[in-house]
This record gives sequence, C-alpha cells and structure tokens, in this order.
Amino acid sequence: MKWYYFLINLFSILGPLALSFDKRVAFFKKIRLVLWSLFIPSSIYIIWDVAFTKIGIWEFNPAYVSGFYMFSLPWEEYFFFLAIPYACLFIYACLRYYAPALKNNTIAKAVSSILAVIGLFIVFQNFDRLYTAVTFGLLSFTLFNFILNKTEYLSHALIAWLVAIIPMFIVNGLLTGLPVLIYDNSQNLGIRIGTIPLEDFFYNLVYMLWMIGFYERKLKRQTSELS
Repeated sequence: MKWYYFLINLFSILGPLALSFDKRVAFFKKIRLVLWSLFIPSSIYIIWDVAFTKIGIWEFNPAYVSGFYMFSLPWEEYFFFLAIPYACLFIYACLRYYAPALKNNTIAKAVSSILAVIGLFIVFQNFDRLYTAVTFGLLSFTLFNFILNKTEYLSHALIAWLVAIIPMFIVNGLLTGLPVLIYDNSQNLGIRIGTIPLEDFFYNLVYMLWMIGFYERKLKRQTSELS
C-alpha cells in the first residue's frame, strides 16, 4: 500500500490538530510559535535522517511509500517531522496547562542525571554502533545542559515524553512492524520494545527536549515583551 506511511502521519496529527482549538489551552493561537519551535529541531533531524539513510543506517520500504523522494527521503518522512513533533508539543502544552503543579524538578533532575550518565556509559561501550552512539551522546549532552541551566520546565518535559510514549508505541509500532522503516541492526543495540528499537524512544526524547526548549524560550520572550 503506497500511501500507508502518509496515512499513519495524517491520523497522527488529526487528533492533536482538532483538539488544538480547545479554548483553555488555545494551542491554535500559538501556531506561529509552534511552527518556529518545530523548525530548527526538525531541520537538524532531517539532516541527520538524510545522512543515516545515505550510509545505510536505515532505509524506507518502497512498498509503503508513494515513491516521491527528496535528498534520499520519501516525502512522507518530511510530513512525519511535522505531524509527530506537533503532536508531542501539543501533549506538553496540555500538561503545562492542566497540571501546573507538576514542578518537582528535584526528581526530574535526579532522573535526568541518571539517564545522562547511563547515556554516556552506553556511548563509550558502543562507539561502533552509530545510531546508538549518536542518540545517547546527544541525550547526555542535552540532559546535562538542561540540568546545568536549571530548567524550570524539566519535570513537565519528561512527563510529556512518558505520555507521548503511548501513541509512539502505536505509530512506531506500525512503522517498524511491517516494516516501513528498516534498520541495520549492526548499528543499534539490537534491543527492541515490541518491534521498536530502544534507541527510538530516546531519539524522541532528545527531539522533544530541543523542541520544548525553543518553545519555552520564545514563549518567555513574548510574555516579557507584553508585560
């Protein structure tokens, strides 16, 4: 089915897009801010994606994409980098609005520190596995950066990631189950949760942290300009 990947992306964004008009969260009113927050992380991830596709870290199954490619990526992959980040940022914005009391950054910093140290250990043990090394290297760097900068929204960011894992199981499960996306297992740990490589979960965490960071920084600047 040539439009399978497109349909996965479409259904991934339809729910968050419809719920964006909720008057309390008012996510639709921040659409320019949201798109700006997605742009830089998505651009970096697309470059990463192109590079890894060209060297064979992963590839796309031609049976499930429409056949239109740009820089080695099917056009559905570009749609993916709009649909999924939008949905993830929407989850974060809802948490920030409906659960403002989730501010125990002591626990968040402890969890982040543990993840960052584990990430470094994994990197040092797996220099020869490119997907593993890059993903956990960026994870450790990003988490240490958030901790050192005393990020006040770290707790919400981590909980948003945990919530996002639920739809991620569905979406990535569909992508890796058929598979639409085929991995070179010599470049990852070979550990799968269902059909999803372990690295994918932390690939998504890094993405969310970068995106949320840009979102919060811009939102804070806009708020200070209005006050």
